[in-house]
Amino acid sequence: MQTLDQSKSYYRRITVIDIVTLLMIIGLMFIANGFLMSLLLIIVYPFSHSKVLVSDIRDKDIKIWVRKMDWDYYCKEHRIGRLMQYRSQSTVHMKQA
Repeated sequence: MQTLDQSKSYYRRITVIDIVTLLMIIGLMFIANGFLMSLLLIIVYPFSHSKVLVSDIRDKDIKIWVRKMDWDYYCKEHRIGRLMQYRSQSTVHMKQA
C-alpha cells in the first residue's frame, strides 16, 4: 500500500467493481422490489471498500492502490468533491493575451 504525495495532483480511477456495481444498480431497478435493493446498494457501496485506485494526473499509466481513509483525507485537504474526484485532468484557466 502506498501513500499519496500531497504536492501532486491525483484522480480516482474507475475499477471493474465500480462498473459492475453500477450495472447492478441499474438492473435491479427493473425487477420487483429492486428499487429498494438498488437504493440500499447506493447507500452501502461507498462505505464497503477499504482501498481505492488512483493515478497521478501527469502520469496516467501508473496506478496506485491507497487506503480509502488516506484518499478521503487527500480529497478533504484539496477540496475535491465526490464527483470531481474521478476527473483525470486538472482544470487550469489561462488568460488569453
